[in-house]
Amino acid sequence: MIIDGVKISETKMERLKNEIEKIKNTGINPKMKIILIGNDYGSVVYSKAKMRRGSKLGIDVDLDRYDSISREDLIKLLKRYSQSDDIHGIMIETPVPGINYYDVVNEIPFYKDVDGMTSYNLGNLYLKNEFIAPATARAVVDILDYINIKSGNVAIINRSPVVGRPLSMMLLNRDFTVTVCHSRTVNINEITRSSDIVVVAVGKPNFLDRSYVSDKNIIIDVGINYLNGKTCGDADYENIKDYVNAITPVPGGVGPVTATDIFENFINGLKYQIKG
Repeated sequence: MIIDGVKISETKMERLKNEIEKIKNTGINPKMKIILIGNDYGSVVYSKAKMRRGSKLGIDVDLDRYDSISREDLIKLLKRYSQSDDIHGIMIETPVPGINYYDVVNEIPFYKDVDGMTSYNLGNLYLKNEFIAPATARAVVDILDYINIKSGNVAIINRSPVVGRPLSMMLLNRDFTVTVCHSRTVNINEITRSSDIVVVAVGKPNFLDRSYVSDKNIIIDVGINYLNGKTCGDADYENIKDYVNAITPVPGGVGPVTATDIFENFINGLKYQIKG
């Protein structure tokens, strides 16, 4: 089975569009800022996808793009946007060349943190409060919900604060059994083949080949790479798609759902700001 992330995204978009219309009817013009530094391929792709979705939802998404920026200037920018009543959500695209992302992200108020990466939002996640959750991790959970998978053994090949760590906690909160794999994990392929669900996010094209999978696996491919003029994920898609139980394609899988979940976070934060 090929899991259609575009369809999942469109289903959620309709609900979010209705919520934005209600908010705009109160006289509020929802606005989000994306800050993109450098030319990372995945960041450029995702920022453009978010701008398209924002336009469809009726949200003004403004992209600030810099070849480079100092830590001090980035903090000044974040403080200015954080204090503005006209800006309701802020996102820093990663990676941030030359700057420790986690050193600056806490300049964003938790209710404007649309990517769910401030210490406040991550801390709440561990306490089972998913008010604003990291969007990529939320997207994986949304995909599993959509295909009605409520439990099972999950192998996550990633331990980053963006994907692996928050996703492991969100799945544990839902009673999945989770194994987090990384570069020093021994016999990863044995772990993945015996798992019901494999989430891969290593940034290496075609990394997850037949040696890592079994016919019972559901593969969630979070990777986004550029190879031979085409966008691809971390899974060896063409060689495993007809062998595994189910798989998300790249493009058209996790990416569209992630881009939409950014706006679910945005709306949750905006509602908080409206309530005061």
